[in-house]
Amino acid sequence: MPKKSKDEALKDYISNNVIFSDIINFYLYKGENVVKESDLKELDTTFVNTNDEIFEKSRDLLKEVVIKYDNRNTYILVGIENQTKMDKQMISRVLLYDSLVYRKQFKNKNKNDIIKPVITIVIYYGKKKWNAPKSIHDMFKNIDDNILKYIPNYHLNIIEPFFMSDEEIESLKSDFKVLCDFIRKSDNSDGIKYLLDRNYIISNETGRMINYITNSKLKLNEEEDKLDMCKGLDEFRQEALDEGLAKGKAEGKVENEKSNIKTMHKNGADINTIAKLLSLDINYVKEVLNS
Repeated sequence: MPKKSKDEALKDYISNNVIFSDIINFYLYKGENVVKESDLKELDTTFVNTNDEIFEKSRDLLKEVVIKYDNRNTYILVGIENQTKMDKQMISRVLLYDSLVYRKQFKNKNKNDIIKPVITIVIYYGKKKWNAPKSIHDMFKNIDDNILKYIPNYHLNIIEPFFMSDEEIESLKSDFKVLCDFIRKSDNSDGIKYLLDRNYIISNETGRMINYITNSKLKLNEEEDKLDMCKGLDEFRQEALDEGLAKGKAEGKVENEKSNIKTMHKNGADINTIAKLLSLDINYVKEVLNS
């Protein structure tokens, strides 16, 4: 079986019904446990029409959701798009995806079928604030308000883990909470201490997603289903310290070497002699002296 790409692994991770329902509850109901994992149904994400190449598209994830709230059942379709990079065309992409879902519903509609509303949530994992258009109107420049009011608007639903508040983090219930918490806190030593104090126990899949998105090196134990974040972070921090010490030693050696070259040259040794005595390349010796 071919190895999954990182993007495919992230898609599979978010597709987990526990994670998916947690994201819906976070975004639509501020963390209230309204949607259960059993309320989700996987849907085909491809749109194919051989007569029109524009429909040869696919989106990341799409599920049918039963909202059991206020003594009634509401059926909606929820799509999630993962973005590790900012995309200035994201609003037009989401508009296209949602339009294609509506088109597909109309095309396959039987007499008594209902058309289900579509909600797309974009998860942006970057460390820079999303400054691409968040609505159709945001794409336009210097448009008269009298014209703008006749142009239907369309808004982006976006989650930015790096900029989430403590309250937002606490409203999440699944391992997605740990992923978001790590994304926003792992850039500094105080953040690592904060994460250690949280005593998180997570799945290996979440550990892999943390490593993928943040370029971290959490140690995963494939023989166990769960990862002790404290242990993983301690090993991660120790490895970073070891790398720092090794780098410091290497830099110290280089600086000492440069100092010896300059001292020997100052005392009258020529370039060939310096290179021979210090076992260095002659061009490197020339470069040091010229600098």
